[in-house]
Amino acid sequence: MGRSPRTVFPRTVPLVEAFRAILRAMYPGQPKLADKIPTRSGWELPYPKYDITLPKRVRRLIRGKVKTAKKEMAKFKEARELLAGLVAREKLRLRGVLDPSKPLDDIDPADARVGLVDILAGELRVFLNNKLVRIYRQVHCCETDVNRCVAELRSETKRTKWTNPAGFEKFTAAYKRRLNGKAPPTEAEFTAAANDAGHYRPRKDLRAALAKLGPRRPGPRTKSAAK
Repeated sequence: MGRSPRTVFPRTVPLVEAFRAILRAMYPGQPKLADKIPTRSGWELPYPKYDITLPKRVRRLIRGKVKTAKKEMAKFKEARELLAGLVAREKLRLRGVLDPSKPLDDIDPADARVGLVDILAGELRVFLNNKLVRIYRQVHCCETDVNRCVAELRSETKRTKWTNPAGFEKFTAAYKRRLNGKAPPTEAEFTAAANDAGHYRPRKDLRAALAKLGPRRPGPRTKSAAK
C-alpha cells in the first residue's frame, strides 16, 4: 500500500508581522515606522512629558516629538483599519486556535467577517448580541495573501504618479534575461522587484509584463533575477 498524501498547510505569519508589512507598503518612505509598533503595551507611542518649567529649547523639542508621535499614531490607525477591512473582505485569510493545545486551523470566514482583530494580542474576538462568544488565539495570516496585498499597496494605493513606461519595459526585458529560462516569479514577487527598482505601474501593466516572462511552471526560480 502506498503512503497517504501528506497534508500541506499554507505558510503563515503572525498578525503583527502582517501589519508591519502592510504599514511599510503604505508608507514606503518610512520603513522604520513599523519597528516602533509596541508588542503588548498598547498603541500609544512614548514621548517626553511636557513641563512648563523646562527650558524653552527643551519644551520646543518635546512639542516636536509629540507632534511627530501623533502623526505616526494616525498612520497606525489607518493601517489597522485597512488590515481589519482586508480580513473582513476575506482578502487576508486567517488561521488560529480556539484551544491553545491544538495546532493552527483555518478560521471560519463567517467569524473573520464579523470578528474584532486584536493585532498586538494575536487574537480574533467574535461577538453575538454584544456578548463575547469565542476567541481565536495565536492568529496568523496566510503569507501568500499578505504578499499579494502588499504588492497591490506598493503599486497602487499610495502612488500619485506612475513612473516612465519605457524604463519599466527595459526593467522587464532585463529581468527576463536574468531568469535565463527559469520559472517566472509570482505576481507579488515581480511587483516587489519592480517597486524595489523604482518602477511603479498600474496592475494591468504589471500583469502584461509578467506574462512576457513566460508561463509559470515547476522549477526553481533564481533569487538573483530581481537584483
